[in-house]
Amino acid sequence: MAKALDEAVAAWSRAGLVERTDWHATHRHRPRLESPLPAGRDVELDLERVERVLKFFLLLRQTIGRFAGRRFVLLDWQVRYLVAPVFGIVYRTSRSRVIRTIWFEIPRKNGKSTLCSGLALYLFAADREPGAQVYTAAVDRGQAGIVFGPCRDMAIGSPELSRVLGKGIRRHYLEHPRTHSVLRAIASDFASQQGLNVHGAIVDEVHAHKSPDVVDALETGVGSRDQPLVVFITTADDGTDGTAYAIKREYLEGIVAGNIVDRTWYGVVFGADNTVDDFDPFDPDTIYAANPGAGVTVLMDYLVAKAEEARQSPPQLNRYLRLHLNVRTKQSVRWLPLERWDHGVADLALVREVFAGRPTFGGLDLSSTTDFTAYAFVSAFPVDDDDDGGRPVGYFAHVLHWIPEERADELERRTGVDLTRWHDDGWLRYTEGNVVDYAAVRADIIDEAELLGVTVTETAYDPWNATETVQELENTGWVMVPLRQGYASLSAPAKELERAVMGSTAELPLLVHFANPILRWMADNIEVITDPGGNIKPTKPDRRKSTKRIDGLAAIINALARAMLRPPPKKSRRVAGF
Repeated sequence: MAKALDEAVAAWSRAGLVERTDWHATHRHRPRLESPLPAGRDVELDLERVERVLKFFLLLRQTIGRFAGRRFVLLDWQVRYLVAPVFGIVYRTSRSRVIRTIWFEIPRKNGKSTLCSGLALYLFAADREPGAQVYTAAVDRGQAGIVFGPCRDMAIGSPELSRVLGKGIRRHYLEHPRTHSVLRAIASDFASQQGLNVHGAIVDEVHAHKSPDVVDALETGVGSRDQPLVVFITTADDGTDGTAYAIKREYLEGIVAGNIVDRTWYGVVFGADNTVDDFDPFDPDTIYAANPGAGVTVLMDYLVAKAEEARQSPPQLNRYLRLHLNVRTKQSVRWLPLERWDHGVADLALVREVFAGRPTFGGLDLSSTTDFTAYAFVSAFPVDDDDDGGRPVGYFAHVLHWIPEERADELERRTGVDLTRWHDDGWLRYTEGNVVDYAAVRADIIDEAELLGVTVTETAYDPWNATETVQELENTGWVMVPLRQGYASLSAPAKELERAVMGSTAELPLLVHFANPILRWMADNIEVITDPGGNIKPTKPDRRKSTKRIDGLAAIINALARAMLRPPPKKSRRVAGF
C-alpha cells in the first residue's frame, strides 16, 4: 500500500494535481512517526476518490500569506501522509472510508490549519453526505475561527462554491442550500451541548485543550454517520500527563508499537528525533527534516532565526523545540548554565569596597517560616568607562540567606546539601527556634546595609506573608515596593538576569556574585516556565516534594525589577582585584 501511494503521488505531481517538494520527492524525508496503513483483503486503494479531493482543492484559492490568491495545489507530503491514505483507502464492499480518526501533528507554520480548512470544506460541500454537520473546534471560538475563517474566505473566493452556496455563506457558519449541510466553528461551551450529529470535525491545537469535553462531544457524535472523519491537528505539548493531547498521542504510539490494533485510526507526527545521540536542534538539517513545509509554507530563514534565538536563550529552547521541531518538552526548563554562572566569581573581601556609596536596590524573598529566606543587595555598573549609562550593564549581587536553626538538620537531610558547612563559613545565617525569626532577619538586613555603606533606594518584595516585615522596615525609613510574582512583573527582570549570566565571560562578568555557594546551588536548581507570549518566570519548587531551592535567585530577580529601571553611574569605579 505504501509503495502504491508513493507511485500515485509521483504521478499526480507530474500531472500537475500535486506540487512536488524537495522535502518529499528529492530528499525523501519521512515523518517522525506514522501508524501502519490499513491492510487486509477487505480493503483497497481507490485512487479516483483521492483525485476527486485533489481536484476539489484546485477550485479553491488560498487566502493567507504570500500564496494568497493562488490556486490551492496540495503539496506531495500533504497528499502522501494525509489526503491519500484517508480518502483513498476504502472497504471493498461498502466503498466507505476505513480511516475515521486522523492524528496530524506537525511543527508550527507548516500550513496545517489552511490544509484542514480545505478538508473541512470538502467534507461539508463535496463528500456526498446529505445533511453533513462539519465543525472546526478549539478551546475557544477565536481559536476555532483560525480554521473556519479561511473556509469562509475560500468559499467566497471560489466561483464554483460561491455560486452553489449563495446566501448560505454566513458570517459565522456555512449552509448548503440543497443538501442542508452546515459548517461552523465551535468552542468547548458549544460542544458540551448534546445532540451533535458529526460527519466531519477538525480539532485544532489539541495540546491547548485543558479539558476533554470538546473532544468527547465530537467523538460521541459520529455514531449515526456512515464514514465520519475527525481530524486532530496540533503541535507537541509540554509533556503534561493526562491531557487530551497526552491520551491521543499515547494511543498513536501504542498503534505504532503494535500494542494496539485499530485500522480506523491513522496518525502522523512530523518532527525531530531528539533521542538520537547526535541530536543537534540548531543544525539546519535537523530543522529541515522536522519541517516538511520548509522553503514553501515556512521560510528556512525564519526557522534558522528561531533556532539562533533559542541557542542564545535557554528558556526559549523548550518553546523552540516544541513549536518548531515538534518535540514534546517539560513545562519548565533548566535555566542558568553553571559554566556561565561561574564567570561571576569575585573575592568576597571586595564586597564592601564594591558597594560603598553605590546606588543599591534590594530584593526580599520571605519563606513560609520554616525554610530559606533571602535578601539581595544589587547594584548596577556600566560595562566600561565610556558607556553613556545605557546598555550593556552589569550587576553586583550580594545575597544573605537565613533558615531556622532547629530546622537545619531536617533541611540538610531533605536538600542533600551541606548547610552546616555553609553556616560555619558564614554564608548561611541561623535564626533561633523552628521558624524564621523575621525580627532577626530585619536586623541583619539593616546591619548589612550599614556595613556595605549603602542606603538601599528601594526594596522589591513578594506581598505574600510579608505585611509585618514590610511595615517594620518602612517604620525605619526603608522604601518597600510590592512585586507580584506573575509573568507581567517577573518576565523583564528574569530576562535581565538571564542576559547578565549568559553574557558573562571570564574577562567581563556581567553578574558578579562573589562566589556565594548557596547561590551557585540555587542557580543549578532554578527552572523557568514560558507563557504563549514568550514571557518567563521562575517556577518555585514544591517544598514538600522537591530538594531544590531558589530563594536567593528569586531575591535577585525582585531587586533587578527596580534596579533595571534606573541607569547606572556613568563612570565605573575600578576596584582592585576585579
